[in-house]
Amino acid sequence: MPKVPILMPQLGESIAEATVIRLNVAVGDKVDRDQEIIEVETNKAVMDVTALCAGTVVELMAEEEVSYPVGTLLGVLEVTEQELEHTGEQAMDAEKTPQPSEEKGDADDSTLHFKTEGAGYHEPKTVEPNIKGLPVPAGKEGAHYISPRMRARMTELGLRAADISPISGSGGGGRVTVEDLEKFLEHISAWPHTKASPMRLAVADAMRRSWTRPLASVGRPLVMDRILAHRRELSPKPGPTLYILRALAIALSENPESVGYLIGESIVHPRSFDIGVAVQVEDGVLVPVIRNADTKTLSELQGEYDEMVRLARARQLPEEAT
Repeated sequence: MPKVPILMPQLGESIAEATVIRLNVAVGDKVDRDQEIIEVETNKAVMDVTALCAGTVVELMAEEEVSYPVGTLLGVLEVTEQELEHTGEQAMDAEKTPQPSEEKGDADDSTLHFKTEGAGYHEPKTVEPNIKGLPVPAGKEGAHYISPRMRARMTELGLRAADISPISGSGGGGRVTVEDLEKFLEHISAWPHTKASPMRLAVADAMRRSWTRPLASVGRPLVMDRILAHRRELSPKPGPTLYILRALAIALSENPESVGYLIGESIVHPRSFDIGVAVQVEDGVLVPVIRNADTKTLSELQGEYDEMVRLARARQLPEEAT
């Protein structure tokens, strides 16, 4: 009986690949024409791959949680001659059915490879992840010098120069070393982490690109009556900044998905929420950091905030407060 391929379809003009999130059929299952057999996710939406013909699933190469480029062979249907004639689809040559390549790719390669046998079938190119590293670099230029050893390690992890700028370097001139990078990775290894969906990867890419474009601020009015009434009842009176700081800390702790580092394809969420406050000094601005701000009361924040501001203006901030 003739066989018809199940291919990753073109799901949009700008979509080059999609991730299989659910297989709705198994080998041996009978399917109807236009039946939704594979559920996939792009960086914009969840869609379905449908059967072009009614028949029986005889091969299924696709795996869940794996991304495949457009045109990749996901499976094979066995159909009748009448069904093939009715749909007008082209049958695969039985002697030239693409077979899984014996060559294994890298451990991080999530693409199936097939031999280029058979007219019209070509081995799909390996699709590298569009997003690698941290989503919002602290500096546009990143490190000024990266050693060959460090560059090799960054290549293994999929990091760019800008991605290591949040790491404090111990090398000459503040250069980030491999030891600094490994220490940072070890430090965050126990933090909560989640797998980034294709949409989150696209958001991260947009955030990264936004740092090369003019930034805009959005302002909204806020009714301060209740805050000012509460402030009048306290002595000493906390400034409005402290109310905003505590509200931000609580909001972040209750919605940890809004913050995190993108490393590879995992989002690493912080275990504590440290918030920096800009303090104007005579010839610039210093930013002391209040650690674990989400666990402190307004009165606790006020005492620490006042002390941090005093030390900042006196240029006496301890290293752990910056």
